[in-house]
Amino acid sequence: MKHSYDVVTGILIGLAALLVYYFSALAIAEDVLPRTYEYAFNLGVSVIGAFSGAWFAFRLQNEKSRKDAEACNVTAANNAIFELSRWYNKLHALKTQFIDKHRTNPARHLHIMPVAGMALEKPEINYESLSFIFKSSEPNILGTIALSEQEIVSTLDVILQRSKMHVEVLQPAVERVEKRLGQSFPPSELEKELGGKDTQVLKMLTDYMVEGVDASIAALRENIDKLKAESQSMYPGHAVVGMIDPPSVSTASSERG
Repeated sequence: MKHSYDVVTGILIGLAALLVYYFSALAIAEDVLPRTYEYAFNLGVSVIGAFSGAWFAFRLQNEKSRKDAEACNVTAANNAIFELSRWYNKLHALKTQFIDKHRTNPARHLHIMPVAGMALEKPEINYESLSFIFKSSEPNILGTIALSEQEIVSTLDVILQRSKMHVEVLQPAVERVEKRLGQSFPPSELEKELGGKDTQVLKMLTDYMVEGVDASIAALRENIDKLKAESQSMYPGHAVVGMIDPPSVSTASSERG
């Protein structure tokens, strides 16, 4: 709307300059004004015309720069939302495939399998490109995103440590117990084979993994929703992407409703 006002104002200034030129020429031709004023009128019209043209061009350039900056900021927000959504889906898949089945099992540290075949590189968020958020009504969003990123990195480290321990310590212990007792045996026998220290470390890593995955998923969802809402509020004329829930989340929400 502001751009439309600038265009109308520029047109009116140009028309005013043409009218001044027309009536001044008419007045001089009819000897209403002395001929000596012709140069002054011509100079005035030229100055007004040059000024209005330069002003209008300046306003157009400013408007173009503003639109380019807005488009760049929206692209940065969409890229960040996509990356956060990618990690939400990745951790949700890990929770569904490895954790949920054994979540309430007291021996879950023995039953949750090691994570394999899943790329676990750290998230890539371009914070510099999101600096426009500091001007929003929620300037702390970048801080909470950074905290959730650190939560993810710490959780990934725990997952890798637990997976390594599962492969190098737990699985050999399972094989030793199976040789003695066969394939069916109580968890206490496996813990006895592991020893108190390794059993405690495995429990601790498993608890940290479960808590870290749950906390990271919740933080990611909150940050995605906040970043989308603020970007839409700041740039209402642009398309801001959202996150599509995984099928299991959508189904669970429908069942609760």
